[in-house]
Amino acid sequence: MQKKRSIKIISIVLILVLICVSITYVKSGNKEVLATTKEFNSENLQDNEHIHVEVDSSGDKVPVPNGYVGSKAKGENEIDTGYVIYEGTEEVNDSNVEEAQKTRNQYVWIPVLDASTMYGTDANGKKWGKLYSFTTETGEEIDPVTGAKPLNWSESDGVIKISNMMNYIEPDTIKSYDVDFRIKNIELDENSTHEFLVQLEQEFSDMIESVEKYAGFYIGRYETGDLNKEKVVVKKGNVNISNRNWYLSYIKCKDLSNANNNVRTGMIWGCQWDRILKWLIESGNKTKEEVSVDSTSWGNYKNAEFKYINNNGASIEKESGTNVIIPTGSTEYSRSNNIYDLAGNVKEWSMGAVNGQNRMLNGGSYGFNGDQYTASILDKYYPNLSYSDYRLSCNVIYKIKEEVANNFKERKY
Repeated sequence: MQKKRSIKIISIVLILVLICVSITYVKSGNKEVLATTKEFNSENLQDNEHIHVEVDSSGDKVPVPNGYVGSKAKGENEIDTGYVIYEGTEEVNDSNVEEAQKTRNQYVWIPVLDASTMYGTDANGKKWGKLYSFTTETGEEIDPVTGAKPLNWSESDGVIKISNMMNYIEPDTIKSYDVDFRIKNIELDENSTHEFLVQLEQEFSDMIESVEKYAGFYIGRYETGDLNKEKVVVKKGNVNISNRNWYLSYIKCKDLSNANNNVRTGMIWGCQWDRILKWLIESGNKTKEEVSVDSTSWGNYKNAEFKYINNNGASIEKESGTNVIIPTGSTEYSRSNNIYDLAGNVKEWSMGAVNGQNRMLNGGSYGFNGDQYTASILDKYYPNLSYSDYRLSCNVIYKIKEEVANNFKERKY
C-alpha cells in the first residue's frame, strides 16, 4: 500500500474559504434539481468594499473578490463549466492564460442555490455539516439526480439530528490528538482543546454565512503546492503536493490569503467536498457512476491510462498498473469543470472528524484503482494527524465581516 498522499482543495471567502464562497446563479440542465432549490437572484448582486461583480460568457453575474480577476480566456469564463478567477489584477485572456496558470493562484466558483443542503441547525442552535454518501441506487432519501444520500444526519421540522456522534461529523475536534499540549506546541492561535473547538465552530459558521450571502464558494483549482515552503500556492505544474501533516496543512491553508483582507482561506470542509461532487453531476460533467462506482475515467489511479506533462516538460504515458504522483494540472484527463485531480492523485485532508480518531480523507489516490477509492469515498484508513503523508486541501471564503480577516495572527513555521 502506498502511503504518500496529500490534501487537495482551497476555498476563498467573502469571506474566501479554501473553498471560496461564491454568489453566482447556476444554470444547469437538471431542471429537477433547480425546481427544488432556493433560486438566487444574481441581478441583486452589487459591488461592495470586498468584491466587484463580473459576468460570465452567458451574461450571468459572478462575485469576484477584490485583488482577483475573472478569467476572459476561452473555456474558463462560464459558470456551468467552471468559472475561474486569478489572484492579481492583470487581465487573463487567451494570449497570457498559459503563463498565468503557472504563476498565479487560481480558484473555481462552486454555485450553491440552497445552503441548507450543506448544513443544519440542531435543537440547541448549533450548526452541523450535512455529509452524504453517493450511490446509483434509488430510494426515498436518495436524490434522484446526484445519488446523494444523508450519511450522518436526519432532519425534521428544520431541526437536524446527527445520527452518530462518533461517526462522521463537523465541526469537531479529535479527542485523541487535539489535546491541550499539542494545541500549544503546534502554534495554533488557540491554547486548549476547548478554544480550538470554539475556533472551528466559528470558522464553520463563517463559511456557511458566506455561502448563504453569495450563493456559492470558491475552491482551489489545483492541489495545493509548495507545501514545504513558507507560502503554499494553487498553481499549475507543482510537484510539491504531499508530505504535510494535518495541523500544518490547516495553518498553511489559512495563510494562503496572502494578507488580502477581502478573502479568508482555509482547509476544505466535508460538506463543501460533497457539494462539489453534486455540482459535477448536476452540470452533466460527471455521472453518478463516475462519482460513486468507478472514478478511473477522470483520475490518476493505479489502473488509469493517460498522458501527462512531467515536471521537466516532457509528455509521459501513464500506463495501467503504475503508481505515480503527477504535477498539478498536468493532464486534461483529470479535469472536471476546470478543477483538477478531485479524483485520484493524492488524498485530501479535510476538516471533518471521523470516529473521534482522525480527519476525513477524500478523493482516493494514485496507489489504488479507481473502483476501490472513488471520488466520493471517505477513506477507512485513519493515519496519525501528525503524519506527513497526505495532500493538503485549502478553500477560500469571501469576507463577510471586517473582523474576520483580523482573526489571523502571524504564525511561525
